[in-house]
Amino acid sequence: MLLLSLFLLQTTSPALSQPLLTLDEVQFNECLKLAQIDPPSAVTQASEWAIKGGGHLAKACHGFALAADFKFDLATPILAEAAKGAEVKFDSRASRFWAQAGNAAIAAGQMDIALEALDKSLVGALLDNAERAESEIDRARVLVALNRNNEAEAALSTARGLSPENAVAWLLSATLARRVNKLSDALAYIQTSAALAPRDPAVALEAGNIAIAAGDESTARKQWGQVIAIAPNSRQATSATTQLAALATKPTPPEEDQSR
Repeated sequence: MLLLSLFLLQTTSPALSQPLLTLDEVQFNECLKLAQIDPPSAVTQASEWAIKGGGHLAKACHGFALAADFKFDLATPILAEAAKGAEVKFDSRASRFWAQAGNAAIAAGQMDIALEALDKSLVGALLDNAERAESEIDRARVLVALNRNNEAEAALSTARGLSPENAVAWLLSATLARRVNKLSDALAYIQTSAALAPRDPAVALEAGNIAIAAGDESTARKQWGQVIAIAPNSRQATSATTQLAALATKPTPPEEDQSR
């Protein structure tokens, strides 16, 4: 689940105190680029760089490369080390490294570790609003997994306030509201998400889930059919197909006897 392209965007700019690229920054950028196309080679390169004194930037690339290779359990502690090293160096990317450590921990199923890292990413004001919203969204995912729904709702509310254009924040808000039986809220949230991402199969799938929870089979069928039309080979389409098949086998209720 790690957002590799987002990680690259978040980490390639130099620290605020370094307006010009240093040799370490150049090597860092090159290492990240290699990790996107050849993660194992980047792991080797970053490890060798760390041994030679590459510091937190070497560790950050090492962690990124491991995550790019789907080795999230190994990436998490190394990204955390990168974040700690960045803090020591007053590198403003420390918060971003913590956010990515948390993201990797989610992918590894290490929810307690993920929450700790994500909380650290939000300390201070080093992330911009869009980045803080992403961390709050990840926190909400973790909190739901830990069965702390009230805190998850609060995290998503914060995310929506920080980044109102973030369709995922509205989508996850809708999903959580449906699960806790706040269907009017769920409908409002999914309508906003659909306006922001009208071609997202996950949004259409959730819209169908909300409709069926509200007893509106017609709208549910329409939304699930839209999922299949938008992305027929997606996992969302598989879920929608299953839901539609379940409706097809549902017994039709007997007609009311009008002669009485």
